[in-house]
Amino acid sequence: MYNVDALMLLNSFNSVRLVSLDYYHYSDWTVKASELNIEYKVLSSFVDSSLPFIVEYALVKVGSRLDFRNFLRILNNHKNVLSIDDIKPINSTYPRLILMIVRGDYADSTRFKAHILGGSEIGYSTSGGVEHWVFLFPSSKVINMFIGIISGNGEVSRVREEALDPEEVITAIVRSKVKVLLSSDEERLLRIAHEKGLFDAPRRTSVRQLAKELGVSESTLSRNLSKIIRRILNAIINDEYSSW
Repeated sequence: MYNVDALMLLNSFNSVRLVSLDYYHYSDWTVKASELNIEYKVLSSFVDSSLPFIVEYALVKVGSRLDFRNFLRILNNHKNVLSIDDIKPINSTYPRLILMIVRGDYADSTRFKAHILGGSEIGYSTSGGVEHWVFLFPSSKVINMFIGIISGNGEVSRVREEALDPEEVITAIVRSKVKVLLSSDEERLLRIAHEKGLFDAPRRTSVRQLAKELGVSESTLSRNLSKIIRRILNAIINDEYSSW
C-alpha cells in the first residue's frame, strides 16, 4: 500500500519532495471516460516490481445508471485494465458511491513509473479525463526525471512541488486518507469538533455541549463521531475499507 512505501521513504531521507500534478494520459481509460459523469478516487493501491499488475482499491461516484454501464464497458474493453475483481455499491440511489477493486497492467502505469524511481503515491483521482496525482519523491531531480518519462505519453500540467520534513509527510498521508474517506459533511463535523476542543486534553467542550450547539442529540453526535474516527483508524492503521 502506498502509505507503507511512504514510511519506507521516510527512513531513507531526511527530507523528501511532495509533488502534485494533473495528467492527461493519452492511452489510459481515463481519456475515454472523460464525457461520463464519474469521479474515481483511489483509496489505496498495490504495486510490486516483481508482479505484472497493479491493484487499485477505488471509490467511484457515478451520476447515473447509464454512466455506470458505459464506465464498466470502457474498463472491461481497455488494454490497461486486466480485470475488475470486485464491485460493492455503498448506496442504492444516484449519484451512487461504489467501491471497486481494479487490476491493471503495469506497462503503461503512471504509478509503476513513479515506483521504479523510488516515488510513493499519496493520492490519485480522476474526473473529466484528467488524472490528479500526488507523490513523494526523494529529490527534485527525480521528479523532473519522472515528469520527463510520463510526458512522452501525455500532457502534464499544474505541477506543484514543495519540501517536506518527516512530520509533514505523515500529516500529508493522513490528510490524503481523510479526503477520500469522509463526505464533506463528515469532514466538517470532524473539523468543528476539533476546533471546539473536543479532542483536547483536557477537553474544552463536551459531546453534550457540542451536540446542543449543533442542534442534534448527544447520542447522534457520539455515534457519528465514533463512526468517522473508526473509519479513519481502520484505513490508516489496517488499510480496511470493508466497514463502509
